[in-house]
Amino acid sequence: MDLDTLYRTYKPVLLAYAYRMLGSITDAEDIVQDVFVSVRDLDWQSIEHPKAYLMKMVTNRSINMIRSARRQREVYPGTWLPEPDIRFTTAIAADEPAEQLVLRERFGYALLVLLQQLSPLERAVYILKESLGYPYDEIALMLQKTEAACRKLFSRANAKVGSHAQNEDELTTNSAVAAEPYVQAFTEAVKTGRFESFIHLLTDNAVLLSDGGGKVRTAINPIYGRDRILAFFSGLYNKGSYRGTLHSVSISDQPGVLFVRPDGYMKVFCFGYSSDQTIQYIYSIANPDKLQHIHGSPIH
Repeated sequence: MDLDTLYRTYKPVLLAYAYRMLGSITDAEDIVQDVFVSVRDLDWQSIEHPKAYLMKMVTNRSINMIRSARRQREVYPGTWLPEPDIRFTTAIAADEPAEQLVLRERFGYALLVLLQQLSPLERAVYILKESLGYPYDEIALMLQKTEAACRKLFSRANAKVGSHAQNEDELTTNSAVAAEPYVQAFTEAVKTGRFESFIHLLTDNAVLLSDGGGKVRTAINPIYGRDRILAFFSGLYNKGSYRGTLHSVSISDQPGVLFVRPDGYMKVFCFGYSSDQTIQYIYSIANPDKLQHIHGSPIH
């Protein structure tokens, strides 16, 4: 198999894997590109498992990047949230490129946030097993670990995020249908300033997490509880902060909202759900560096 064929065949899954490891589309693209540049002179006929070889290279680079970014995260202004994969519904079509389908399939944004709790190796095993469906023997080959070690890593990872992931799966089996009422309620609240109906869709201990990256004004600290979240949104509305256009978008294959002001300021909202299918988390991403990958956008 030549390099061009390898690139076409494996780039989609490598990109999806790197994105889920890093929470950054930009970094994932850089890593995958770097991997293919670094192997362009290899004799692929001599490599028995080319896919495992490439996945191992992506794993190593992703783990190194996670470790090097840890110190940057410690001084990051406010909450760090993953870069969302945003697309307008007009960009979701039957002929969508395979790499984008793989990127979105079976992996909601809330789970991407939860993965930040895991160690790099736990994250790798969880994604390879639970999201991409690899058996333990192949995972062991990619990570150069024993199958027993991989099972233990998965068990630890699943103990940390498994119940939360199940909540997301239950709600998003038919996500466009199941989550749409939440998005509609939020959109109506932002348009009218009447947030009470939306607030009743939240759990009592709901959390609002905002990421402005120190580049735009947003809440630095998490906001806990219905009453404080209501006060926060109502205060912004009364200041005129929501004078702009609201767009329905898909974020990791789940409905979300993109807000755009006339001055070009953008913010995206999406949600994480509890076991009783109320909203546990509101994610608000306004860091402009994380809003560069908007597919099918009619706003430019």
